[in-house]
Amino acid sequence: MLQVLLCLLLLWQAAQGFIITVDAHETVCFYDRAVEHDKITITFEVMEGGFKDIGVEITAPNDDKLFHTEAESNGRYTFSASKHGLYTLCFDNERSTLTPKVLMFQFMVLKDLGYYQDADKRTDDVLEQSALQEQINALSSQMMGIKHEQEYMHVRYSGHEHLSASVHFRIVSWSVFGPSLLLAMALLEIYYLKRFFEVKRVV
Repeated sequence: MLQVLLCLLLLWQAAQGFIITVDAHETVCFYDRAVEHDKITITFEVMEGGFKDIGVEITAPNDDKLFHTEAESNGRYTFSASKHGLYTLCFDNERSTLTPKVLMFQFMVLKDLGYYQDADKRTDDVLEQSALQEQINALSSQMMGIKHEQEYMHVRYSGHEHLSASVHFRIVSWSVFGPSLLLAMALLEIYYLKRFFEVKRVV
């Protein structure tokens, strides 16, 4: 039972994502440490702002550039670490003059199976068999994708709800303003016609 709880905790930690805002002319970077043969998975999606695109750059230790794009709306990148050290993920909004970008991303490092097979390389005793770790890695990746989709749909729902409320307010306002304007014009016309046809007598 304890092993199941620890596995679920590991999956929850691996699947959590982040929602950030990158202001105009700003670059935001994130770091995670990996060793050789670790599996690194990065997913991101721009939720709001401008044309919903942003610059993305992934670099390995010693500033080796693994991926670079100046305008991307969403993406998923998986690769194996080629060396020990810090791997960097940067989001670049330098091309935007005024618009901040709201995006959701996940940066996950999964240990190579050899890490769990060699007791000298691990500091915990969560998993005793590498086959179980392989299944957990696959399940973690699927859960991460589901959570990513749920967060994306939640943000889209919030945006649509805000738009619907705004449209509803405008429709109600116009429904009140239009008849009020017609009523005011009718009263002015009645007053004008009454004054126009009024007979003035000199006593």
